[in-house]
Amino acid sequence: MTKSHFEKLSDLNIDIFESAKISLLDPLGLCLANDVKWIKLNENWNSVKFPVVIGGEGQTILLLHGFDSSFLEFRRIYQLLKKNFKVIVPDLLGFGFSPRSATNEYTPSKIISYLIDILDTLGLKNNLNIIGASMGGSTALKLAFEMQDSIDKIFLLSPAGLFGEPKNIPFPLNQIGASFLALPQVRKSLCRQAFAYPDECVGEMEEQIASIHLGCKGWRNSLASFAKSGGFAGTNKYIQNIPIKTLCGENDRILGKEEIKKIKKIEKLNCVSLKNCGHLPHIDLPTLSSKIIIDYFLK
Repeated sequence: MTKSHFEKLSDLNIDIFESAKISLLDPLGLCLANDVKWIKLNENWNSVKFPVVIGGEGQTILLLHGFDSSFLEFRRIYQLLKKNFKVIVPDLLGFGFSPRSATNEYTPSKIISYLIDILDTLGLKNNLNIIGASMGGSTALKLAFEMQDSIDKIFLLSPAGLFGEPKNIPFPLNQIGASFLALPQVRKSLCRQAFAYPDECVGEMEEQIASIHLGCKGWRNSLASFAKSGGFAGTNKYIQNIPIKTLCGENDRILGKEEIKKIKKIEKLNCVSLKNCGHLPHIDLPTLSSKIIIDYFLK
């Protein structure tokens, strides 16, 4: 495949993103999408462009979304954080609207290498703060381990993948699993499961954003590749002496009570529980979560 062909695939992904952006029902999602810049990376990634939200001024905070999600996950806290910080929100490699023409391999190590190259390209490898949500929490811990001298503080939102060992899902089960995750009823069920009170809080806007990136070319194959790699697991071993604060919801049905108990037992994670909150504190309780985040990073 020639370099020009890779670039055409990248441009196709931009077109898909622009169509998705126009269709967004959530005005907060649209505000976030309007701050997307397409950043061209080096030949390690076939010189294609990746979507990165960039906004605000001040201390830099890197926001990392969860599994099979996108930068749109942070729509409810972005504007509040943007008033106080320089906020950087990439789509993780192989997820969201990131171009799948960059590589054929989607593994935790590739995701970390990609994030390091994004930060290097933007000139943001010093005095960096990180927020990681769900799987993004494990990503944050591994990234901080690789860049220990560059990270000031870490904030985790219902971090997933801190315990256990990677479970490699072989072909064809990885492809079958990815196809299953594309089913409308499955998407709807997973979206509802993330909220503390889905009957009150989940509507057309939430369901749209949970699935809007599925239209990207290569979505199923990148998800299957990540599943085959085993994904992020056991990342609590990457905890360093970098300050960490953690928020978890008391109504988190995705992590579950036993996982949260394990998180609370690790003193360095400084875990705080939120009532009436599910797996996504930044979605369920955005104002409160933002206040806790801002106070933490400005302290």
